[in-house]
Amino acid sequence: MSATRAANDSPEPCDDFFHGTHTIGTAIGDDGGANQIGMAPGAKWIGCRNMDQGNGTPARYIECMEFFLAPYPIGGGQGDPTKTPDITTNSWGCPPSEGCSVTSLQAAVEAQAAAGIMMVVAAGNAGSACSTVVDPPSFYAASYTVGALNTGTDTIASFSSRGPVLIDGSNRIKPDITAPGTGTRSASNTSDTAYTTASGTSMATPHIAGAMALLWSAIPSLQNQIDPSRAALNNAAHFISSTLCGPAGPPNNVYGWGRIDILAAVGAPTPTPTPTVTPTPTPSPSATPTPTPTPTPTPSVTPTPTPTPTPTPTVTPTPTPTPGAITLSAHGRRVQGRHTVDLTWSGSNAATIDICRDGVVIATVPNNGAYKDLIGVRWGNVRYTYKVCDGTTNCSNEFTVRFGGPPI
Repeated sequence: MSATRAANDSPEPCDDFFHGTHTIGTAIGDDGGANQIGMAPGAKWIGCRNMDQGNGTPARYIECMEFFLAPYPIGGGQGDPTKTPDITTNSWGCPPSEGCSVTSLQAAVEAQAAAGIMMVVAAGNAGSACSTVVDPPSFYAASYTVGALNTGTDTIASFSSRGPVLIDGSNRIKPDITAPGTGTRSASNTSDTAYTTASGTSMATPHIAGAMALLWSAIPSLQNQIDPSRAALNNAAHFISSTLCGPAGPPNNVYGWGRIDILAAVGAPTPTPTPTVTPTPTPSPSATPTPTPTPTPTPSVTPTPTPTPTPTPTVTPTPTPTPGAITLSAHGRRVQGRHTVDLTWSGSNAATIDICRDGVVIATVPNNGAYKDLIGVRWGNVRYTYKVCDGTTNCSNEFTVRFGGPPI
C-alpha cells in the first residue's frame, strides 16, 4: 500500500505508518515466490483507513464499521451515485469527533457481529499485569480478542494484555485466543518488495483473521456464523493452562482458549511423513584380473630450473566500522486519557530498530527515527523506561517517562 501520508477519505488504500501493510500481509500475503507470509493467501480484502499515523478515534472506527456494513462507492451511496454518505452522524448517532462514547462504539461492534462480520481485535500491549485489557473494542464480548505468544513457543509475550476485564465491571475473561506475535516477518510500506519484522498483539491478531478466512473457505456452512465459527477455533485450539490472572480454565485470562490450530479446526488429518526407503545395494561384479604390462624404459629428462616465486603482497584488512552511538529521547502524553509515548532517536544506519520498554522488546520497526508507543493504560502512577537497539549490543541511552506523580 502507498506509504504517502494521505488526507482523510483517500480514494485508494494507503498506509502512512507501516502497521496496516504489516498486518494485512500476515493475514493474506503471498508474492507468488519465496515470501509466503500470509495465513490465507489468495483471500480478497477491502480497507478503511481509521488512523492518522497511529492516532485513531472511536468516531473514525465507527465510520469504518459503517462502511463495512454497507460499502459504498467513492462520492455516492451504494446504488445511488447522487447520494453522498452522511458522516456528520451515523447509524449509532455518533458524530466523527473525539467525543464519541464507548457505548456507541460497542453498538457498532455488535452490529458487525449481527451482520455476520467477524471482528478480530488485538488485546493490547499493556501487559504483563492482569486486567490490562482496557481499550475498546478489545474488552467487548462481541470482539474476538487475541493475545500474543512468543513466536515458536507456548509462552505468553510479556507485553500481551490480560484479563479479567474490570474497566466495564464485567469481570469478563479476555483474551479469547492466542497466536504468535513476536518477531513476525511481513510486508512493509516502504516499497512493493519490502519486508520487516514487528512484535505486538497486532502481529498476533491477523493470524486469527487469516485463520478465520481459512475456516470459512474449508467449511462454507460456517461463513458469517459468528458464534459457531468462534467455537470451532476455540475448541480446536491447543489449550495452555495458567493461573496467573485467575482460574486455569479453559478459557483463562492469559491464553484464552489457547494457541490457534487451524488444521485441527478444519478437521484435516495430521500429515503422516512418507518413510524414507533404504535402497538395496547392487552387488559388485567379480573383478577380472588385468595382466601386468611390460614396463617401458623412461627416457632421461633434463631438469628445468625452478623459478623464484614472486612474493605475495601483504593485504591490510579493512576494519569493520564501529556502530555509532544511538541517542534516544521520549515524550509522554495522554491521548483520550490513555498513555502514549512518542520516541525519537538518531545515530543508527540499521534497516530496523528494536523498541524496548522496561527491558522487553515490544516492536521491531523500520529505522525512520520515530515510534509511537500506544500503551493504552488510563490510570496509575507509573513509569516506563525505554531504549532502542539496532542489534544485540548497539543500544541507545535509557529514557524514562512517568505518568502521574512529581516530574522525574
